[in-house]
Amino acid sequence: MHHLYGWFPQRDRTLPTAVLMVGAAAGVAVAAPVLSAVIAWWGWRWSFGLVGLAGIGWAAVWVRRGGQGPLAPGLPGRDAEAEAVTVAADTAGPALRRILRSPTVLAAVLGCFAAYWHMSSQLTWVPDYLRTDLGWNGTLAGAAVAAGALANGAVLLGHGLWERRSARRTERVPRLPSGAGAGLLMLVAAGAVAVFAVAEPLWARLPMLVGPMALSAVMMTVAQTACGRIVPAGRRGPVLGLVVGVASLGGVLSPVLLGRVIDAAPTAAAGYERAWLLTAALLAVSGACAAVFLRPERDARRLGVAADTAPAPGVHIA
Repeated sequence: MHHLYGWFPQRDRTLPTAVLMVGAAAGVAVAAPVLSAVIAWWGWRWSFGLVGLAGIGWAAVWVRRGGQGPLAPGLPGRDAEAEAVTVAADTAGPALRRILRSPTVLAAVLGCFAAYWHMSSQLTWVPDYLRTDLGWNGTLAGAAVAAGALANGAVLLGHGLWERRSARRTERVPRLPSGAGAGLLMLVAAGAVAVFAVAEPLWARLPMLVGPMALSAVMMTVAQTACGRIVPAGRRGPVLGLVVGVASLGGVLSPVLLGRVIDAAPTAAAGYERAWLLTAALLAVSGACAAVFLRPERDARRLGVAADTAPAPGVHIA
């Protein structure tokens, strides 16, 4: 993400961030049915092997084709005067501890934690839930997970396009702050997870999986662009890395803790209901915090971080 922000100024970063996250959602959509088939035919070890080979292949492509963007700090050959201004701003900027204690960063970490928790719970427990509780086979359950991942990608891309359009008319039409909007979307996602947990008819549950539940993914885009806004470019990499690293713990803890909730219940159905309601509560709390505290422009002014509005040479988003 830090690398991506070296290619785009602040106001144009939401859409590229969304496109990057769509790549992750597309990877899940492709991997779910493919790995299910690989496991069925060759066993679970080959599923790890296939993913590892894909990573090695992409690393080779990146070494050959990857490069720094024209707005990246410390870029060799950059205009000396512009580089001196950037270095001075980074040196004189707010202390790292002030940035990490800001309401925007704290709300972003909590929101991303909940979003990763939700995403991981879907990948881990929805297939098992569809098989054990609803009697679906592995192929059909994998297809349902892939559909949910595609919904995440569609939500991310749609939100990115909406934010780009809104950024170009913000001077004429007042709009809801991005943090408040993302928080409200997480509240909607929390309600959808609750419906998925307790609704009796199947036709009322499944639309939640490929629709409103996907709205929590918006937080992963908004949180990172918000944190990038309040951090000088020279410190952006460590801050974004720390935010994503802490937030990703949600993806690690979700399978373990929800598994214990399911195991402790008298029946599998009751366990899944408790697990989904716990996830809905986490989304609701983090969404409310984001709606109130995720204010990058306000915190940037308080920290004295100027907006990066300079267009990147040769990079345009029409």
